[in-house]
Amino acid sequence: MVSAAKRIAKYTARMQSSLLDPVLAAVNALAVENFTTYAMDFYQKQLQLRAVLSGLSIATVKFGIYEAFHGEIYHLDKTTTGPAAITTATVLVAKYVGYGAVSANLIKILDDLYGIVVPPATP
Repeated sequence: MVSAAKRIAKYTARMQSSLLDPVLAAVNALAVENFTTYAMDFYQKQLQLRAVLSGLSIATVKFGIYEAFHGEIYHLDKTTTGPAAITTATVLVAKYVGYGAVSANLIKILDDLYGIVVPPATP
């Protein structure tokens, strides 16, 4: 897992390119500030996810599929609310069950980290 500080440093280095027009300096500063906020928030959620996964006794080698699911749910949480979020989360649970994740684990992640309650998947 890449720490928030490393993500921010990589993003900042990329944005310091000599190809950027000096007029964009203000926009660049705002972009770095916004990305810093995002990276810190996402990193904290990743730490919470790791705690949940460890609590479920999931092998570290299987964290990847749950982290991919978490990334999609994080985006969903930032862009969608209400019944649309629940419906989309239900579809994402089915998608990741198809990839080999355990439905109960995905539902626990949704509930514990985001407070999204979805109906249990039918076999």
